[in-house]
Amino acid sequence: MASITKGISRQCADFVSFLSFSDLEQKTVSITKKCIIDWLGCVLGGSSTPAASIIESLMADMGGKSQATFIGSFNKGTTLQAAMVNAYNCHILEMDDVHKSSISHPAAPVISAAFSLAEYLESSGKDLIEAIVAGYDVMIRIGEAVSPSHYAIWHTTSTCGAFGAAAATAKLLHLDEVETLYSLGNAGTQAAGFWEFATDKAMTKYLHCGKAAYNGLISSLMSKKGFTGATRILEGDRGFFRACSTETNFSESFKDMGQNYRINETVYKPYASCRHTHGPINATLELRNQKGFSYEDVEDITVETYDTALRLVGNTDFSTSPAAKFCLPYCLASALVFGKVGVTEFQEEKLKDPRIKRIVPVVKIMPTDEMNSLYPSKWASRITVKTIQGDLYSSFIEYPKGDPENTMTDAEIEDKYLELATLKVEKSKALELLHKCRSIEDCDNLKNFFV
Repeated sequence: MASITKGISRQCADFVSFLSFSDLEQKTVSITKKCIIDWLGCVLGGSSTPAASIIESLMADMGGKSQATFIGSFNKGTTLQAAMVNAYNCHILEMDDVHKSSISHPAAPVISAAFSLAEYLESSGKDLIEAIVAGYDVMIRIGEAVSPSHYAIWHTTSTCGAFGAAAATAKLLHLDEVETLYSLGNAGTQAAGFWEFATDKAMTKYLHCGKAAYNGLISSLMSKKGFTGATRILEGDRGFFRACSTETNFSESFKDMGQNYRINETVYKPYASCRHTHGPINATLELRNQKGFSYEDVEDITVETYDTALRLVGNTDFSTSPAAKFCLPYCLASALVFGKVGVTEFQEEKLKDPRIKRIVPVVKIMPTDEMNSLYPSKWASRITVKTIQGDLYSSFIEYPKGDPENTMTDAEIEDKYLELATLKVEKSKALELLHKCRSIEDCDNLKNFFV
């Protein structure tokens, strides 16, 4: 090819190709390690669930070389299989990280693909950190460019996650700018994932993460072997932007690429439910703890939120654990009755608690112009609780716990990691892996990281 237009697609490829660990400030390295720890806890916790057995048993049926680890069972499969299994498992408990303006979960597709390949390639910890920063940046910026219209139908973690996984694995494979461009081109043509699964409360959401990791990784592996791809997959007349969004000013999201790394804007999840429930949960717990009332005192609760939250979590179906994670009234009832909204609060016996059924019907959810004007840069909400004694208590949460402006500390992330990891492994194993993650940049070879 004689020349390639230097559009947004090529800008992304150049960024990935030229990024170096030496470019990264210590803050970014520390945040990336925090993301790795958070991701690993989510994968281990997810691997303990019945849903996890479906994907891993299928991969076992397929067979293949022992190249990378299925985290949890610690069995081995191909890099593609491991990337898919680990990304799928990462999302099951709904506790993996988030980015606000792109409305996406980067860790599941990006770190799962990157770690599986890094293990096989015997890459260093610094190589892995480079790759993750590259993957988050590409995935998030593409997500920002197509939001919010894209999110109405498309599941951004799935669609943009394929680009992020391609970017991260292209970096690990040391693809040049054109090879990276081809990888992004082929990841983009596979980008898919519709929100229709939510209508049926289907398990598809996990599969979206798994396939995003798989599709990005296979795109890079094929590019390494000389397979070509579209060179204007993002901005082309028949490319991703035009096909999947009604936005127009796409280039705005890429202006500071290479200067402000998007991984620094990571949101961590303290509650085991859809992130759109977190502001109201945060507010409810705050009021409960400050004012000292119990669920028995509550007459009604009014939630002021934004349209997207109403659409995704404004229902009253908590018949199953996956449904309850997307049921804001259940999440607030859990906060009031149990004082927390963690993994155990979505177990079947908790869903049937009669105290929960007392609260769910009195939760009223309404989108307001104020909250819509703040979204998606702020996932804000206001809660007003009226008690049977006639008291009114209100709390406005501009930045829910876990946002960069109200982040979880390293200690809180490690506590979360241990709580999730020990759902699957002994505490001694969980602590061993945590210790490795804390100094992963000093690891020269990731081949035996999980041994």
